[in-house]
Amino acid sequence: MFALNIKKSISVVLPNYNGRNLLAANLPSVYTALHKAGIDHEIIVVDDASTDESIIFLKENFEDVKVVAQKTNRGFSPTINKGIELATKDLVLLLNTDVSLLPDYFEHLFPYFDHPDTFGVCGRFIGLKDDKIQEAGKYPRFSGSKKMQPFNFYVTNPSTLVTTLFLSGGGALVDREKLNMLGGFDEIYAPFYYEDTDLSVRAWRLGWRCYYEHNAVCRHPASTTINKFNKKRRIWITTQRNKLIFHSLHLNTQSKLFWYSRQAITLVIQAVALRWKYHIAFLNYLRKRSEIKKSKKRLLDSCKAPIPLEIIAERIIEDIGKAGVVVKANT
Repeated sequence: MFALNIKKSISVVLPNYNGRNLLAANLPSVYTALHKAGIDHEIIVVDDASTDESIIFLKENFEDVKVVAQKTNRGFSPTINKGIELATKDLVLLLNTDVSLLPDYFEHLFPYFDHPDTFGVCGRFIGLKDDKIQEAGKYPRFSGSKKMQPFNFYVTNPSTLVTTLFLSGGGALVDREKLNMLGGFDEIYAPFYYEDTDLSVRAWRLGWRCYYEHNAVCRHPASTTINKFNKKRRIWITTQRNKLIFHSLHLNTQSKLFWYSRQAITLVIQAVALRWKYHIAFLNYLRKRSEIKKSKKRLLDSCKAPIPLEIIAERIIEDIGKAGVVVKANT
């Protein structure tokens, strides 16, 4: 299945916001995994204007960590992009502060980078105190409205490499050169959500591949950092806005026409029911039109004929079918 299995150096990039306790709990596991892998590495923490003692804690307990302090809170993608800019190693581990790595995490991921078209690979996310799967491979599926609705899956006893629609931004190992060619995460999605889906799809559209490795495991608590610091209404509206941005950027013309017609129907239904959250999300999406045009231009500048999302989904489904028996991971 694999070729040379050459271990490469790693830059670990962590965006942080008021994560002093999470850093204390999870950063040691990163060091353990790096040391077990026996590779050259660096750890970069970009602080997103925390109000706790995150920076002081890092400087007092992890002197080798490169700490970058932002003066204003900017959200996930601008924050992690700052760390990506400073990364110097072959590969970049995009990691959240609430994720704990198992000691052999990297050993399962290195072989994928023997293949020149690999963009990145991500492992399995399980609970902090149980083995329930939170994140696995992402199986691409379109609904009748041409809306992408992936679900978690894994393959039993895979006979070949298992591809995935996207890599979780909370624990993905990616090729730094390719990541920089993409310009990192698209900051149009700030403050949070859908930026990792977009990044992986852009990689796919340029002809690179994303993989899922079931044996690389990390632990993650059920409650997320985003949920802790944001109200449910804001999270819902931001998520819906970003879903609209993603589909607007990546659907082909035919699919997009049908998708837009479904948005119109949804807006009418929600208005009749006097539920206005979706209208707010849609208006916020419309306000991003100029930025969406810029994002489309960047994609076309990097590749004059990017592969359509619909074709990518077909290829991934075919790859997964060749890999073995698909198991839907209920989360």
